Amino acid sequence: MTSKLSATEYRLIVEHSPVMIWRSGLDAKCDYFNEPWLAFTGRTLEQEAGDGWAEGVHQDDLERCVSHYLDHFHRRAPFEMEYRLRRHDGVYRWIFDRGVPFADDRGAFAGYIGSCIDIDEAHKAREAERRRNVEQLAAARDFEKWILAIVSHDIRNPLAAIHSAAQHLRLLGDGSPQLAQHAVVVSRSASRIQHLVSELLDQAREREGMGIPIAPSSVDLGTICRHAVDELLAAAPDREIGFECEADGLGEWDAHRVLQAVSNLIGNGVQHGAPGTPVRVRLTGDADRVVVEVESRGVIPDDMRPLLFEPFHSRRHSEKAEGLGLGLFIARAIAQAHGGHLAFESSGGHTRFRLVLPRRTAGSRRANGL
Repeated sequence: MTSKLSATEYRLIVEHSPVMIWRSGLDAKCDYFNEPWLAFTGRTLEQEAGDGWAEGVHQDDLERCVSHYLDHFHRRAPFEMEYRLRRHDGVYRWIFDRGVPFADDRGAFAGYIGSCIDIDEAHKAREAERRRNVEQLAAARDFEKWILAIVSHDIRNPLAAIHSAAQHLRLLGDGSPQLAQHAVVVSRSASRIQHLVSELLDQAREREGMGIPIAPSSVDLGTICRHAVDELLAAAPDREIGFECEADGLGEWDAHRVLQAVSNLIGNGVQHGAPGTPVRVRLTGDADRVVVEVESRGVIPDDMRPLLFEPFHSRRHSEKAEGLGLGLFIARAIAQAHGGHLAFESSGGHTRFRLVLPRRTAGSRRANGL
């Protein structure tokens, strides 16, 4: 049968514990420090008593440390904190301090008891690791910018030349159907690479906080939607893509960017919708805004929904992904650049994306940096 420790035994444990221990009374002022604390600071109990202990706290940590302690004291809640405490040789060491409220023999709140350990090596190692991570992230971003600069200038220019040369071959060839077919393949492949390059640059601009650059002008969204549908029908002739225009499509948008967004949404429906099923595009609106809805068969899995608009998400999670997985990310960024938004609903065997745009864009952002 075990027996409780006596008051003397408790006192001996506290006095000779390798842990630094303190106590405060009802006034939140300290009235006790054990020998390890006094040995660490090189000061007497009289010097440390009251608020004297705070003289050893590093100036940069003092306000935070005292505020944290008093806040928890008034709420009578346990607390943990880290701060630098001056050792007897004048060196500041990081300390982990944990304080808990205690009660007297009658069960009434009597103050706090705290225990401290020296964590200087662990803290410095953690800080060194954090600095290394920050430096590696900065280096990675610099490398990414360098790569994007190459992609932007040193790849797009020869791609444009390849595309142009393929067009000339097709128009000026000797009438050979094989040559014409090869020219079409080269031109289509060059266009595809140009599209991927543009997506990467758009993603980089958005991640750097630049936003998607737009140049609004008076355009007809109905015409843009028909153009997008025709392009996708040419690329996927075996799919049915319908368009219903139920509202006036006139407004002020960046025609190229809005076409890009609508094409991305229709392409997403063609690629991820149930095979062989139709994709429906519908334009509605009122005096202030327009809405482009793209509906396809199939439901988005629950685990994919929270990350649906993340860059490269569909590439990581779908076996059907052929591009970079940036289509929905860029479509939403284009909507936001125009002061609108992109949302979706997926239930009952159908998935519907809603691109909402105000008829007048408040301003335009020009491309810069990339």
